[in-house]
Amino acid sequence: MSVLFTFEAKNPLDFPSWTFETLDIEYEPRTRSLWMYYKDEAPPFYSMQTLSDMASVRESVRALFASPIIRAFPIRYFVMASRKPGVFQLGGDLGMFASTIRKREREILRVYAHACIDVIYGLATAFDLTVVTLSVITGQALGGGLEAALAQDFVMADETAQLGVPEVAFNTFPGMGAVTLLTRRLGTASSETIITSGDIYSGKQMYDLGVVDIMAAAGEARNTALVWMGEDEERHVRRLNTAALRRHVFPISHEELIKITDVWVECSSEVSPQDIRHMERLATAQRRKFA
Repeated sequence: MSVLFTFEAKNPLDFPSWTFETLDIEYEPRTRSLWMYYKDEAPPFYSMQTLSDMASVRESVRALFASPIIRAFPIRYFVMASRKPGVFQLGGDLGMFASTIRKREREILRVYAHACIDVIYGLATAFDLTVVTLSVITGQALGGGLEAALAQDFVMADETAQLGVPEVAFNTFPGMGAVTLLTRRLGTASSETIITSGDIYSGKQMYDLGVVDIMAAAGEARNTALVWMGEDEERHVRRLNTAALRRHVFPISHEELIKITDVWVECSSEVSPQDIRHMERLATAQRRKFA
């Protein structure tokens, strides 16, 4: 089982032909947007390779912005989406969770959790760049999949979207950002309801609650996103300012995210054998979608 979290910046001269094992990159010139897709053939959960690839995308985009090449490929929007039919992301690697908990390999679990926070924090700060970030959710976005989506400035979901943090089913909680990110969006009471219920919500339900910012018809998420990003420069600047104000008024610190995920590691490491068996059953379902 690999627990190595390594990443590197791609050469800006190779953009937009960067390649990653679990992710596709696409530059859309009309809207000046950079799309990061979860590959259809990649695991539908956050393997360590996926986390490493996402961190490599972050460092590569930062290097691109620091390079003269950015003048040929200006970027106003960074978009996270999925090529998997019916699945955005199913969250953490439950098979790895169950295995490490059974073997009492707490530090392996902690390395994984900290890698997740490294990725989430980069998304939550828009890579420290002047871009607007957008999640485009189609299908299931569960657990860590929803947490990563919430780390973006704006969240779009289509009518097929199913969103939730079901970790309460095995007596733990979403430890990679949901507590912070949902509370910033909704306040304490509403966020605790979502977290403690473990319920799965439709995109429309999450839109009505205020978690999702933009709704799209089934099959129209990409087109809706392109239209939204293609609106006039004034609206783009307004979105940049809105995102900056959110970060100023509701700052998200790396320290806070790490403290919460360390509590998650301790909590998850002490779940019962029955909870571990339930986790393993869900892990089988995760991998079935990968078959």
